[in-house]
Amino acid sequence: MVLCWIALPVFAFLSIFSVRYRRLARESLKCLFKTAVMQKCDSELNQKIRSDISGRLMKISPGISKLFYNYYKIITFVLLIVLLLSAYFSIAGIYNYIKYGSCNGPSSDGFCIFDPTGKNSATSRVYGLNDWEIGKVVLPKVSTDDPIIGNKNASLTIIEFGCYQCPYTKKAEPIVQEVLEHYNGRVNLQFKSFEIPNHALSYQTGLAADCAYEQGADKYLKYHKKLFENQENTTYFSMVDYAAEPEVGLDIKNFTACLVTEKYKNEVRNDTIEGLKAGVEGTPTFFINGQKIVGPKPFKTFKAVIDDELEKIEEQKG
Repeated sequence: MVLCWIALPVFAFLSIFSVRYRRLARESLKCLFKTAVMQKCDSELNQKIRSDISGRLMKISPGISKLFYNYYKIITFVLLIVLLLSAYFSIAGIYNYIKYGSCNGPSSDGFCIFDPTGKNSATSRVYGLNDWEIGKVVLPKVSTDDPIIGNKNASLTIIEFGCYQCPYTKKAEPIVQEVLEHYNGRVNLQFKSFEIPNHALSYQTGLAADCAYEQGADKYLKYHKKLFENQENTTYFSMVDYAAEPEVGLDIKNFTACLVTEKYKNEVRNDTIEGLKAGVEGTPTFFINGQKIVGPKPFKTFKAVIDDELEKIEEQKG
């Protein structure tokens, strides 16, 4: 009976290409049906497969053939366990991909067969980290010294650890904007600069953004967008040029002094350390009430997590 469980999906697939296997697939199905209704399976399929495989193995190694013939029940049972586990993880992967856009769920940037290019999960990673350097994971909290994008009185805040020089953080920007627009004031976002050492100007752009925030949240948001719009062409001097553009409207003298003196270096460092303590390994990484989303996941990933968290908030109020 165990062998019939294994044989059915195998023969069902092979029957697509060969008439010979259609009969075997039907025989496997018939055997399983009889077993399910508590009837004896009188099919000789089990013995046919056992003898056929043993015969083929005999040509390769008589010893292996004998071993298979004597212990085929144990071998087929192990194969059944592997088959069931494979089916479980496949179904779980499909479910996660449909709901979150990743086979491994929202908090993973691992390989997904349905997203082979990794477009939904790629991050700019911090290399050389060890568990002892990070220590116990401490979830990030909304802080008063980092900018809030969106309604300040929103019910739910997304915390993003991002890098202005990271292409994946830039890729997530329109998704973040879509999320904020969709929830229409119920959700906002706090952006924390996370330094990626192998990205040129990662630290400096974080400093520049904090210098812009010093002059007001509205001007910060304009400068924030300007840094991402010109990511590929940004230099140290162009960061000052962005600040001077009319649509940004920063006081260039104060901005330059702030940038040159690295006034907010501790702020950038502290945000990065906070991210490391929270288990951030690359950018962008998002936290929504403790739920972690890694990489520029699609809108549906954010929606699935946010809807669950908003529902919890409503229940607590209720």
